[in-house]
Amino acid sequence: MAKEITKAGSSSNGQFVVVRSKGASGTKIKFGSVTISGSKPSAGSIKKNVERSTAALERVVKRLERPGVDIRAKKDVPQFSVAEGESGVFVRRLNGRINRGRLVNGAFEVID
Repeated sequence: MAKEITKAGSSSNGQFVVVRSKGASGTKIKFGSVTISGSKPSAGSIKKNVERSTAALERVVKRLERPGVDIRAKKDVPQFSVAEGESGVFVRRLNGRINRGRLVNGAFEVID
């Protein structure tokens, strides 16, 4: 029978952390200054976790592969973009209306 080892400590905010391990067998993994020890996971557990993480990654890729940023229109809040091929000309979308214009002294002036 393996001897159970228990260690308890207090963090800076007063919460206690208890670490228990049975004997010296198992695997140790170190991340920076943190060492995690425990028994190795079973092959079935590893396979299941790989399948779950692959499915999660596929869901993320679907969202990341579409370029650009979606900005939702709000009432009385204009959205500006640059008119392609025309320097200094902007497109303003405001309350369903689209206008082309220039910024003059910080104010948008419609040109057509």
